[in-house]
Amino acid sequence: MIGDQSIPQFPAKNGKAKTGLLVPQENGISNALNHRILDRELRVLIYSQDGFGLGHLRRNLNITNQIKKICPRASVLIVADSPVAPFFQLPPQCDFIKIPTMVKVDYGRWESNRLTMNASQLIPVRAGMIQSAALSFRPDFMLVDHMPQGALGELSGPIKAIRRALPDIKLILGLRDILGDPTDIYTQWKREKAYKLAEKYYDKILVYGSEDMYPSTKEYQFSDTLNEKAQYCGYVSQGPPTVPFSNRRLQNLLPKKDVPLILVTGGGGYDAGQFMDVFLNTVRKLKKEINFKAVVSTGPFMSPAQIRNLRQKSNELPVWIATLGIDAIHFTQRADLMISMAGYNTTSEVMRFRKNAVIVPRRGPSAEQTIRSEIFERRNFASSIHPRDLTADRLTKTILARLESGETIQEDQLPDLQGAYNAALSILTTP
Repeated sequence: MIGDQSIPQFPAKNGKAKTGLLVPQENGISNALNHRILDRELRVLIYSQDGFGLGHLRRNLNITNQIKKICPRASVLIVADSPVAPFFQLPPQCDFIKIPTMVKVDYGRWESNRLTMNASQLIPVRAGMIQSAALSFRPDFMLVDHMPQGALGELSGPIKAIRRALPDIKLILGLRDILGDPTDIYTQWKREKAYKLAEKYYDKILVYGSEDMYPSTKEYQFSDTLNEKAQYCGYVSQGPPTVPFSNRRLQNLLPKKDVPLILVTGGGGYDAGQFMDVFLNTVRKLKKEINFKAVVSTGPFMSPAQIRNLRQKSNELPVWIATLGIDAIHFTQRADLMISMAGYNTTSEVMRFRKNAVIVPRRGPSAEQTIRSEIFERRNFASSIHPRDLTADRLTKTILARLESGETIQEDQLPDLQGAYNAALSILTTP
């Protein structure tokens, strides 16, 4: 186990969470840690709760890749409930366990979308699988994503059992910057005793964000005890592609350099059909004004009927409908304008690649995307259109204005975007 107090730590001051790198980077890894981490056969267990989506899994895999770069001999086991897990390519010595999927339909309300079991019947099944995996795998570190208590409190029992059976394990809670409406989250966490669980059992809390962008620990009313454990580690985002296209046919969709590329993406795609449909109406107006090419990325959760509808509607338009998968990052890098929902991963990539962007937040059930889109517009990182105001006329005017201005994010305005590396290093150096 790694737990040496001589490793540099940022002290918390005045009840505020820590910010920044744990130790400076040098050639990707601090030389001071080489003999402490690189040659260790560490085990890391990650709890990744997604339901209908890929956001949490994608973020956790970005962190996993950095863990493997810092500690190549580490083994990482991911417990995921996304219906398409693992979806992304796993690095060596990494594997996953698929637990039954539950979908969030409202704050504190979850449903099974596959098994004929209600949530109260499914929670013991999931909790048993998680606890059994942890006690058998015997990890050095366990990263719990998003909720200290898990969905509907499913981790409350397992966390206590894991701490009893593995007293030296380091338990780390990883939180995206915006969890939802602060009042709703505070109410839910108090009701499910999440604050008490985090105070008593977790060794560290990583906030995947920047206090300047969104003061998560303040908004969600962290106690002094939780602030002592908390660290803002920057935004977790995927860097530039390091491998060529996996699908050469997709590469052929990229236009010539002198033709603007508009990339339209809706994350997993489950609820992106409506705004993509509005975009196709927009294209009929837009093609009269400018020369361009558009690629609409449907995502693995979009229904076949929605995809057929989009393809039929895109006939004779300069639009290609495709599921980009792991090649999406190539299109992100090339795009002259991105039109997307306001999910954490996509907006982090907008910042990482300094993209000209229009964002349309998800309606709900969480206020997360609405809050994030307001922050982006306030900082002039992107133009934001609320779904209730989304029309072909409004979107056409916004696209033309963004393309004409060529506006991108100024580098000196960006927050820390090395969150994956910072998080990985912080996990592996938890005292």
